[in-house]
Amino acid sequence: MTKKRACFFIICCLFCFILAGCGEKPVVSSQSSGNPEYENQKITFEGEIGETKEISVAEMRQLPQKEIQCSFQRTTGMVESFKAAGPTFNDVLVQVGIDVQDFKGIGFIAKDGYYCLVTPEIIENREMILALAVDGEVELPENLRPARLCIPEEFGPYWVRMVDKVVLYKEIPKKDITSVWIFKNLAEGIEPYAYEYYGSKDDAIELAQILARFDNVNNKAFFTMKSADGFIKNEALNMVSKRYYIKVGGKDAPMNIAPNIKLGMNVKHIAWFSTNADAAVFPEEMGVLIGEKEINGVKGIELSEMLEEIRVKDIEEKQFELVGVNGESVRVSGEDLSRGMVTAKVDGTYPVVWREGTEFPPISNLLRIRSI
Repeated sequence: MTKKRACFFIICCLFCFILAGCGEKPVVSSQSSGNPEYENQKITFEGEIGETKEISVAEMRQLPQKEIQCSFQRTTGMVESFKAAGPTFNDVLVQVGIDVQDFKGIGFIAKDGYYCLVTPEIIENREMILALAVDGEVELPENLRPARLCIPEEFGPYWVRMVDKVVLYKEIPKKDITSVWIFKNLAEGIEPYAYEYYGSKDDAIELAQILARFDNVNNKAFFTMKSADGFIKNEALNMVSKRYYIKVGGKDAPMNIAPNIKLGMNVKHIAWFSTNADAAVFPEEMGVLIGEKEINGVKGIELSEMLEEIRVKDIEEKQFELVGVNGESVRVSGEDLSRGMVTAKVDGTYPVVWREGTEFPPISNLLRIRSI
């Protein structure tokens, strides 16, 4: 019996040894590149956190690592696929002593100045990875290092390359849209800039000049854009107030462009954008986004649906004034907005028409709708 027990014990030990030797391979991103200068690259954290914090590539490699198969669609339509590995963004925050629950927005900034703001919805519903290795390579190329943000199930503009700075926001002023403008008419008189972008030179309007015509701009608010296909992107207003343009001519217009926005990271066919209190609309794209209605054989966008899409609050409880470019105006209740629509004519005007039985006068070319 003693020999049998001894044999059994030896077999058990050998089995445990074999199991230990067959453990999972370390995730590739946990391995050093062997290049001290590369491993010392840092990501800094600033914003509403008191003093600036930082973490190096080498320190991030010591955290738990995840490996994921990535695939996302750029706004050009091209699909990019690769295998990424690195720590979760939450683990990185914990390592530097930051609680993600304390913040309402997170801005990721690349070395070339590209910026992307991540909203609470994404923070809560997506697992974000800071990739330190791509397709098995632990030393990323210049156009990716020190880390690449990966957010599965999000569009290309959120997959920020060369992340080296993170800005954290504790409070983002809530939007309360009180004025909705027709972009083309709002931009009347602003000289378009012939912006050359990836080999194409097209007319573009500087966003700062548009913001200057809005009623009330809070620079701490989100700048929100939505495309005709439903893609939403947010920016911090202070990041779009200089050298930022809305391309109004050429392919994929209207589209946001700037020196630090690479092709494919844009929002193309913008239907609307908003600040804290104002919104601007591109009716042709809005019609694609929410669908058109018809009055007396004329197609257009129902006014109440347009305001709902832009997230104007408590529409039916408010009174509104519709103002035309020539100064004509009409006051209507929120309930009556469902009886009118704005149309896009081939001559470039945007008249408002009403359903039969409505006594409101038409507006020959709508400038804006504001709550009163």
